[in-house]
Amino acid sequence: SSHLAQGLVVTEGLCAVIMRRRPLLPFVAWVLSYGSCTFRACAQKIPAIIDTDIGTFIDDSFALALALQMPELDIRLIVTASHDTVGRARVAAKHLARVGADHIPLGIGVATDNQTGPLFSWAADFDLSGYAGGVYTDGVKAMQEAIDACNGTPVALIELGPHTNVRALLDRFPHVQQKVRVTVMGGSVVPGIRLPWGPVTPVNTTNEKEDPLSAQALVHAQWADPPRFASVETTIQVAIKGALWQQLRQSKKPAVQVLLECYVHWWNESRTGSWITTGEAHSLDPTRESAILWDAEAVHLAATTQWLTLTELNVDFDDWGHTVVSSDNSSSGRRAWFALNWTDQGLGPNLDGGRDSFLQHMTSLLLASPSLSPAGFGSVPTPSGEVVHV
Repeated sequence: SSHLAQGLVVTEGLCAVIMRRRPLLPFVAWVLSYGSCTFRACAQKIPAIIDTDIGTFIDDSFALALALQMPELDIRLIVTASHDTVGRARVAAKHLARVGADHIPLGIGVATDNQTGPLFSWAADFDLSGYAGGVYTDGVKAMQEAIDACNGTPVALIELGPHTNVRALLDRFPHVQQKVRVTVMGGSVVPGIRLPWGPVTPVNTTNEKEDPLSAQALVHAQWADPPRFASVETTIQVAIKGALWQQLRQSKKPAVQVLLECYVHWWNESRTGSWITTGEAHSLDPTRESAILWDAEAVHLAATTQWLTLTELNVDFDDWGHTVVSSDNSSSGRRAWFALNWTDQGLGPNLDGGRDSFLQHMTSLLLASPSLSPAGFGSVPTPSGEVVHV
């Protein structure tokens, strides 16, 4: 990335790292020398890497804001995924710097083309050379180093974008598989759910449709545990509205104001161009609601299954990114957990089960209200609630 390195001081070498049941279907070797580049030893929190295509859809920005507020997670690295990954790094870096979280290293993931997103212009003025946490031009290598630095402590890999970086990680550093627990935003298996832009599920979800071969590599890898999917069935219901949204809009907290600034910029830019997000933006009113926050649920699942029921499925992805469910004795798929339903359990009598409780919890975290973390947060996460084996 010659355009990235221009004007930067670059050093050779690498730092020493860094359910209630619903019906189912049958069946770089360079590191920028800004700030500290050395990954620290893992603490008692869950060490986490976020792999994100921030800058296109606004849910990545909300997911990043949520992850920074979760006391259970220790964000060790943020890597950008798909299309213009340098531009995405600027978006992430500006967001982190504005909220005082620029101690977190950034990695430039595998670029697939020069396509940008509606939030890129918000960060166009940000100079990556001044990013305090350091920017790794080989983000995949940085992922490997961050994982190995934890000396066997399982690392949560939170997949919020297409899985191109994961495939590269598996190809180049296959030894890391047993050191990683993966949480994914993606997958669609239950029929009959109409999406806001028209199609009816099951659909080929964006992260998997963008790079089906990498989605296949992800599900076939030998991770420490079967991957968890924050799938369309529940993520479609994650949007902040009403009184909760007004609490965010009225907040004076700088981190919330930065998030809302991103949202309004994204909304305005999306409506004035021919972006993949244009139709979504035209359907939204930022004074009344957030967009659908698909990725926020995946961040939550990296720490706990609270308020969600997980169904164990044997799955694969086809060459178009559709989720393929097969029988238990099939050799074509791999075991994975899918968050297909919310629990009936809520935080209190005025909240309607798991979804409302999660939205209240997420809003409270964004506002830095007292933690509503359920018992067991921060321990090694395992599926809980009603588990359905299919």
